[in-house]
Amino acid sequence: MTGRLTAALVAVALGAACATRVPARPVGAATDDPAAVAALEAVTAHCRPLRTATAEIRLSGRAGGERVRARLIAGFAAPASVRLEALPPFGGPVVILASDGAAATLYFPRERQVLRDASVADVLDAMTGLGLDANDLRRLLFGCAIESGGRGRAWGDGWQSVEAGDAQVFLRRGVVVAADVRGWQVDYALPQGQIARQVRVRRTTAAGAIDLTAALGEVATNVDLDARAFAVDVPADAASITLDDLRRASPLAPK
Repeated sequence: MTGRLTAALVAVALGAACATRVPARPVGAATDDPAAVAALEAVTAHCRPLRTATAEIRLSGRAGGERVRARLIAGFAAPASVRLEALPPFGGPVVILASDGAAATLYFPRERQVLRDASVADVLDAMTGLGLDANDLRRLLFGCAIESGGRGRAWGDGWQSVEAGDAQVFLRRGVVVAADVRGWQVDYALPQGQIARQVRVRRTTAAGAIDLTAALGEVATNVDLDARAFAVDVPADAASITLDDLRRASPLAPK
C-alpha cells in the first residue's frame, strides 16, 4: 500500500521548481499612518466578504529540501470549506482533498485509497509542509490576511503597512505586496484587479524550509458553489489509510 501511495504522491509533487524575486520589507523607522488602513481597505474590497473563490493553481518550489510541482483545481467557501484536485498532465485527478469545514477526506482515485477524519492543515502539512487550514489558505491566497481595521504605519519610498492581530500586511504605492502571518511570509506579485496572480509562501521549520509559489489562473470569486463540491464520492471498497501512512509515503518524509 505504501509503495503505491508514494508513487501517486511523487507523480503529483516532484518536478522542476521555479523561483520568484522576493520583495524586500521596508527598513528603518516607521511613523503612524492612519491613511494606510484606508489604503488597504480600498484594495481589499473583494475580501468583504470573500464568500467563495475558485482558481487553477500551479504550485512550485521546495518543501523540506524536495522540489514540488503540482497543478491544482481549487475551490473555497467561507468559513472553512475547500476542495483541491491535483491533476496529472493527462487524465482525471490523482488526488482529491475536500472538507465542508469539519474533518477532511483525502482520496487517491487510482490507488482507491482514502484518508478520513484528519484536519485540512494536517493533510497539507504531510503532503507539502504547508500546514494551513482552509480558512487561512483562502485568505492568504487571495490577499485577505487583514480585511479591515488595524494600525497603519508608513516608511519612505511608498511603503505602508497595517497590523491587526497576528497579521501584518505591506503595501507599496497602494498595492499589497506582502504579508506576515503567524510565522508565514507571503509575497504577492502580478496583480490583476485586486487579486495577485502570483503568491509566494515561505517559512523555516524544524523539518526544513518551505518555499512555495502559487500561480493563480481562472480566478472567480463569490460565485455559487454546490455544497456537494466539498465532499468526495469514495467507493465502498476503497482501502483506508492513516495520517501516519500519508506522512511515511510523502516525498517529504525524512530519508
